[in-house]
Amino acid sequence: MINSVSKDKFSDRFRQVVEKIGIKQVDFANSIGIAQSTVSTFLSGKSLMSRSTALLIERIYGISADWLLDGTGHMEIKKNALTEDLEFTRKILKDPELKEIIESLLELKKADRAKLFGVIRGFIGED
Repeated sequence: MINSVSKDKFSDRFRQVVEKIGIKQVDFANSIGIAQSTVSTFLSGKSLMSRSTALLIERIYGISADWLLDGTGHMEIKKNALTEDLEFTRKILKDPELKEIIESLLELKKADRAKLFGVIRGFIGED
């Protein structure tokens, strides 16, 4: 049986993760495929997360699943273990406007994206 001390320590570590990532709870929840209310239960210490959810957070955000679940090891996986794609994803998720732009771009047809990219190149001077 899990005692309240374990839940309290987990909720403290989870709070550190959410603060470090620096995005809204709802965006964090969406990024790992859980409900915002579930994030709230983790933060309040009402429940613990599954190992599979912790491993997903590790893969997406570079936060050690072992550290998150039981406090062993370091919070972050060594920098060289993170891919550039994960770092790029973090930057997008931290900026709601940029996230909306990317989501809109993904809805465009490939030909329309190519046209838009030409316009963007003109703005930044890469003709």
